[in-house]
This record gives sequence, structure tokens and C-alpha cells, in this order.
Amino acid sequence: MSFRLPHPDSAIHLYRHLLREATYVAPLCRSWVTERIRTKFRDDRRPSIKEAHRSLRFLQSANSGHVKRMLHLCFLATGRLGKRRRQLASSSLAKEPAVDSDALDKKPLFPSTADDRKTNTASSKSMRNQHRPAPPGWIDNWDVNKIRAIAEAQVRSSTNDWPKQMRKSIDPARVLPKENAWGRPFTPKVVKRKEQKHFARILADLMPPLPRGEWDLLESLSLGRAETKIFEIPSRRTMATPPVASQESTKDTNPEWDWAAYATKPVRAVERSNSRTIKSLSGASDEDPRSQGRPIGVKHFGRRRLRRSIYSRVWETSPILETSAKEKIQVTFGKAHRELSPAAATDLQFFMGVDDEGAPASDTKLHKRDG
Repeated sequence: MSFRLPHPDSAIHLYRHLLREATYVAPLCRSWVTERIRTKFRDDRRPSIKEAHRSLRFLQSANSGHVKRMLHLCFLATGRLGKRRRQLASSSLAKEPAVDSDALDKKPLFPSTADDRKTNTASSKSMRNQHRPAPPGWIDNWDVNKIRAIAEAQVRSSTNDWPKQMRKSIDPARVLPKENAWGRPFTPKVVKRKEQKHFARILADLMPPLPRGEWDLLESLSLGRAETKIFEIPSRRTMATPPVASQESTKDTNPEWDWAAYATKPVRAVERSNSRTIKSLSGASDEDPRSQGRPIGVKHFGRRRLRRSIYSRVWETSPILETSAKEKIQVTFGKAHRELSPAAATDLQFFMGVDDEGAPASDTKLHKRDG
């Protein structure tokens, strides 16, 4: 492939390569990728050159037309995966703070351990644990009703190609046991600990809701209602070449055949960069007509492919959370309607004698259709 630049050695050279590749990604994730590169470069005091080279190859493969890698970048930018997913979940699913003093007084107060010991000195240790309330935990700061509403809607709407697969058992009353191995009820502390573990597994696969403006933008992109310039990806600029080629550059462009590698290693190890699955990452160009062929998963990013393969799939995994006047939680996932194009006249002859539902049509229907 011709998009490869000279291999960057220094950190600043690698940083410029990453920013240059960020200008060619899909417009939906372009600003997020650029900001992420700048944040990692400025905040990390010991930048990992190896990790940066891996990210550079990933961006180059996505920009060359690899659909899955470009979709992964859009999932990261919209909070379906990665750090932003956790940020959206903590901000949108947290309990709202008390607005006045009356609401603050209604919040339950947890007694201290010392006061609890004074009130239950006469009872046994097991009885004290049964009556002792559970200590505060992280689940107290989250809105459990919102989590359950989104998880149940995700189970109904999800498919196998989603980045996260939600478990079907959401209700903790049906999943968690009520008694231990001795037939005794669990203490409130153990019950709360099991509930927190259950909701932690749900939050690990939960798709957090998006803000209203971002969700509306995704809807317009997936349905094709957005402006044409939003779908445009800038063309790659030509690589600058020195006016006079030096001897070292000539050696790099025309390397000698490494016969020792073919004599000491398997061919699949030597030519691994030319395989169809790795070719978009390695950037290797094989002009041999007996080569393995085009890279797997690489397509041309036009407006239609961006809308169907990228934006529609991101919108389908993005919910929006609304609360009605009666405090009823409504969760809505995006749903793109894929319409089939009408069949040609030459193809309709294969469906003669079959009705619209695929069942054999009667003779009267056939005569009406022929007439």
C-alpha cells in the first residue's frame, strides 16, 4: 500500500504521524481520536513507543478501508466501549442529589458499628448480624431502576454483532439465592454484597445512554438526513519526496532478497506481513500475481457504506433515556430500517406460483396474476 510514511523513530515524529492519521478517520470519531492522542501524549510522562506504534498501525488500517477497525473507533468515540462508556454510565446512571432539606431528611442513615453493638449485647453474634443493617456501598450512589430498565431493553434489542452481550437474568430476586447451605437467610451485609456483584456484572455489559443532541445526530447520520459534507472523508495527501534520491533511500525502496530467512524459517513466518488478514496492518505491497489477494475486510468508505456499515450499527447500540411525568423510565434504542431494492423482471420468474408469504398460490390466483 502506498499510504505508508517513513518509520518514525522519535516520540515527536510518532506524535505527528498519529495526528496526521487522525484527520482521515470517519467524521463521527475524528474529534475524539485527535483529543485522545493529545491527552495520551501530554499526560503520559513515559510514553510507550511500542503502544503508539501499535495505535498508528491500527489507524492506518482503519483509514485504508478496514470496516471493523473503523467501527471499533466509532464505538470508542460514542461510548459503546472504552473509557467514555464508563464516564457516560457514571454521569447518567447516578442517583440525583437531594434538591432540598426535606428530601435530604428522607435518606436513610446507617448506624455506626459501636451503636449497634451497644443495642445488641444480649443477643448472640448470629442474631446481631441478622438485625444489623448493611453498611453503605457503591451501589447506593447508582440508580438501580435506570440500570434495570436499560439492561432489559438491551436484552430485547441486542444482536450477536453488538460489542457487549447482556446477560438475560436481570432481576436480582430471581438470580440471587435467599438462603445459605444451612437453610438460613443471609445477613443484610451478605445480601448487599451479592447484589453489588450482580449489578457489577450488568454494568460491565451495559450500553449507557447518550445525550439527546448526540443521539439525534446519530439518527440523522444513519438515516441519511445529515448534510453531505459530514459523510466526506478527505483524500490522502501525496507523500513528499526529496528532489534527489540518496543511496540509502534507494536501498530502502529496493531491498535485497533475504534468502537466509527463507532457508531457516517457515514461509508462513517470513511472509506473514503479506497475508490477507495482516496486510492492512503491515502495509505490505505484493506485486506478485501469485499472491494471496486483496486484504480481508477492506472496503471503500463511500457515503452509503458509512451510513449502513458504521453509523447505523452505532446508532442501534445507543439508547436514550427519558423519564415521563409519572416518573416512568422509557428507554429507546436506535433502529435503522433496511429496505430491499425491488427485484428485476428477470429475477421474478423464479417466484412464479408463490404468493407474497412464500406459500404455493392457488390456480385462481395464478390466473389473476397472469391476466
